[in-house]
Amino acid sequence: MPIAGFNLGKYSRVEARAGQVQVEAYAAAGVERSFPKGTTDALATQPVTPFELARPPQAVRVATPPPSPARNAQAVANMSARSVEFFASRFGPFPYTSLALTQMPGKVSQGWPSLIFLSSFSFLTPEEKSQLHMDFVTRILSDNVIAHETAHQWWGDLVAWKSYRDQWLSEALANYSSLMLLESDSPTQFRTVMEKYREDLLAKNKEGSQLAEAGPVTFGVRLNSSHFPGGYEAISYGRGTWLFHMLRYMMRDAERKRREHSGSVTDAQADAPFFHALSKVRDRFQEKSINTRELLRVFEEELPPSLWYEGKPSLDWFYQGWVNGTALPRLNLRSVKFTEKPGGSVVTGTISQGDAPKDLVTPVPIYAVLPGKTVLLGRVFADGPETSFHLSAPAGTRKVVLDPYKTLLTRPR
Repeated sequence: MPIAGFNLGKYSRVEARAGQVQVEAYAAAGVERSFPKGTTDALATQPVTPFELARPPQAVRVATPPPSPARNAQAVANMSARSVEFFASRFGPFPYTSLALTQMPGKVSQGWPSLIFLSSFSFLTPEEKSQLHMDFVTRILSDNVIAHETAHQWWGDLVAWKSYRDQWLSEALANYSSLMLLESDSPTQFRTVMEKYREDLLAKNKEGSQLAEAGPVTFGVRLNSSHFPGGYEAISYGRGTWLFHMLRYMMRDAERKRREHSGSVTDAQADAPFFHALSKVRDRFQEKSINTRELLRVFEEELPPSLWYEGKPSLDWFYQGWVNGTALPRLNLRSVKFTEKPGGSVVTGTISQGDAPKDLVTPVPIYAVLPGKTVLLGRVFADGPETSFHLSAPAGTRKVVLDPYKTLLTRPR
């Protein structure tokens, strides 16, 4: 282990299991001054007379016990155990024999090898968090901290990063791993979080500069500055998470197209190349450090020919334009024409790409809109202000759309 730590406190202990892995949670009765005090306002619910129906409901004080992390420790252990099972099935076995989650005062959490320092706020129930007046997205992300820190057992602890320029790999991979678990439970909440990351990158500071302009993920902690105080977190987590989302869906779409003639394709089958690449990363770099180029080289081994830009099995274009860039391009369709052919149609048109460097390469998914469904026609590499395309489509196609499922980090059209 590159690092080791400890935590001391008057804790209650609970246990859960993920296969052969023992997951323990240690929590105290309180310690947070900013926790809700345990007494809430509620609307009176006692029967009323017809005359009282016209009166506004009266708030009454309802006595509730103050939050106790120890009281919710079992739910924390269970969530982490579930995360271990989810990640192990996709990235390979849990790296250690056991995992301890220990309550730590404050809002910051950290995942160390076999030991997670978990914020007291992660031990709150949804009802207790609502008393802190968290907005919807903040509550989703707060609930996701347990899975995020558990994912660090693989990304950050077992596989470390080489330099500050590669630190984003640890945070973005752990974050995206936890969000894939969220996606399996609630696709709607997953999309809400991803859209919030997009909005944050487009938010402007007091000088009118968008946060995305702070720099690429490879700037690491240098992203924080007086102009962008929250630059590191927003870009390493937000943009970094989007980069892995783009890679995953590029590979997923390519696998679906490859298998489309062999019947229906499950999500697990379509995701296989992406998870196979991450399993390779885990196997080759366990107990070692990895840099961004090395990670992309592993993904290149899983790239199908349909994702070979200019006929080369390389992700250099992705590294230069997306990992080492800051763009959020704006995409539009122009001059679309449909031509009927025996057994199908041919669609031609132009993709315009604005608000981006001229050499940015964007793998744009194009879908045909048919009655009751959309059909993936393919991905077109938009590699300049204007890119023409020529795709086969099902017979009767009269409408096509770009990226309807929002798999690209682009600006709203």
